[in-house]
Amino acid sequence: MKKEQKLQMLKRLAFSSEGEALKQHFQELIEKLIDGRNYSKDDFEMEGKASIKAAAVLGKILRDLELLKKDKKDREHNQYR
Repeated sequence: MKKEQKLQMLKRLAFSSEGEALKQHFQELIEKLIDGRNYSKDDFEMEGKASIKAAAVLGKILRDLELLKKDKKDREHNQYR
């Protein structure tokens, strides 16, 4: 799949109701992953750190989808920049 095609499909997903459902699902998963009460003392070091990294990845996906929702504004060309 070409990069342009992939971006168009992701943009369509970002604007759709399925994209909103996916966003809510990811937010619920992130909350569960970063909640320290879900881990025992013994497993917190390994599982807790891995879960925090997984939550960061899901957060990145959400930010990317939100950025695709925003319109790109064409800037005026400024000769001094």
